[in-house]
Amino acid sequence: MSSNRVIEFSGYRICINENVYEPGEDTEILLDLLKINQGDKVLDMGSGSGILGFYAIRKGAKVTFIDINPYATEATLCTLKLNNVNPEKFDIINCDLLSCLRKDVAYDVAIFNPPYLPYEEYNSWIGYSWSGGKNGIEVLLRFLNSIRAKRIYIVFSSLSDLDNLLIEIKYINYKITDKREITIGYETIMGLELVANDKAHRRGT
Repeated sequence: MSSNRVIEFSGYRICINENVYEPGEDTEILLDLLKINQGDKVLDMGSGSGILGFYAIRKGAKVTFIDINPYATEATLCTLKLNNVNPEKFDIINCDLLSCLRKDVAYDVAIFNPPYLPYEEYNSWIGYSWSGGKNGIEVLLRFLNSIRAKRIYIVFSSLSDLDNLLIEIKYINYKITDKREITIGYETIMGLELVANDKAHRRGT
């Protein structure tokens, strides 16, 4: 496996390696958006370095970390050990989205910093970090169609198919309750807080 190195990001000491996405502006947006309550059951999908789930643990949550990239799950574990997190506060799973979980598993909060660029580059593990499919939201749509959670936090790019994403959010009976965005050159990165409507297929219950 890759050798992890320790960096500091937004005041947190975390582990990354050459096969893992390094946190950036999209991570900052999610950190700013996240609302975590004591005792929340949280999913950190595509955990990477583990920084988002670690933030949730510090707020009192129990977190399940999932990443398709084995180097990312290694980095996540490194981050948690580095910060002396109690193993009872987390689980780490290496799998493709929710494919390894029971269909009835539900969360209070689900967090996903997905691959959101309109590329299909899967010849290396790091390629999974940014390859969101032809329209940039294919991976995100798969996630939204399978997750059961009361609140969902996601980011996406203006280079991806925003119209279809908004249609999907409405279809699964979630409403946008908060948002953040930052423009870098020709690209705007947007973060959303989604809250399940009462009739959202009893999602998260």
